[in-house]
This record gives sequence, structure tokens and C-alpha cells, in this order.
Amino acid sequence: MKKEEFCEVLGDVNENYVKEARAVRKAKKPRWMQWGAAAACLCLLVAGGVLFTRNRGNAAPDPNPVQIPNPILTVASVEEMEEYLDFEVPVLDKEAASYAVFIEDGYPTMGQIEYADGSEFRIQYGSGDISGIHGGTLEKSEKIDGVEVEQYRYENTTYAIWEQNGFTFSYVYTDSEAIDVASIIQQFA
Repeated sequence: MKKEEFCEVLGDVNENYVKEARAVRKAKKPRWMQWGAAAACLCLLVAGGVLFTRNRGNAAPDPNPVQIPNPILTVASVEEMEEYLDFEVPVLDKEAASYAVFIEDGYPTMGQIEYADGSEFRIQYGSGDISGIHGGTLEKSEKIDGVEVEQYRYENTTYAIWEQNGFTFSYVYTDSEAIDVASIIQQFA
């Protein structure tokens, strides 16, 4: 279509159509819709505020526990550890940093001694790996005083596990402390 033809067609458009189109465009939403939307928002704010502040400051504590109790009990000495456990815990001749009893299913099951040099000893009834280190590589297996001891390495950590007299043991140490494993085995024989 050429310019001239377009102008002629545009000139033939009825003026009433143009006026109607302008009137529709300028039409506003009814007042009651605007006030209704504002009232709905206000109701939501009031209801949310009531629910948020309900029982605030005067709620009674719930007597049911809401979190799991700590499964590790820190104690002050080997003697106190042995009071919780029903067995003796061998102790190395070096400075201890902390003593702990592990609770499982409500009962004390494992004793742990952390030494000041960073080594850690654990003892528990039964068998299996109680070191708490997963993914170690078996470095060697040897008999020490007739007890089969497996020595593992995980990244920069070396540890030994063994079973003796119905108990399982774990000892995390540096490479120079392998003699401590023999000392524990001799104490528990």
C-alpha cells in the first residue's frame, strides 16, 4: 500500500470509532475494586500479626526434650571413667589431656583418653574398628605379645586397632609412638 492510499483509507475511518477507542482506554477500574484490594491486604496484615504475637512471652516450657542428649560424657579421671564403665581402662605413662565416656542407647559403652601429645586411646566391649576414622589404608599387620594388631594410615593420621580379652581397642598416634601399643597390650593381658 502506498502513502496516498493509506491516507485515503485513514480519512474514511468513522470519527465515532476513534472516540469510542479513546473512551475505552481512559476507563478506570471501579472504586470498589481498589478499596476491596486495600481491605484484603489490611486483613492479611492483621491476621499475620495476631498469629505472630500469639502466646508471646507467656508460653510455658515444653516438658518433652526437643534435642538429643550429648552422647559423650566428659569426666575428670580414669577412676571416674571406670565408675561409668564396668571395666578397667589401661593408661599410658604420659600426660592425659581429657577423659570421656561414650553413651550409646542410654548406656556407657566406650572409654576414651586423649593425651597431651595428640594421641588418642579408645576401649570398648566387643570387636571391630572403634577408631572413628573411616577410609584408612592397612599399612601392616603384626603380632605384638601374641595379639594381632592392624596399623592403618589415613592422610596424616596413623592408628592401630586390635582385639584382646573380649574388648576392642583403638590407638591413634604418630609413627614414633608404635611402642605405646605394646604397652597397652601388656597392661591389659
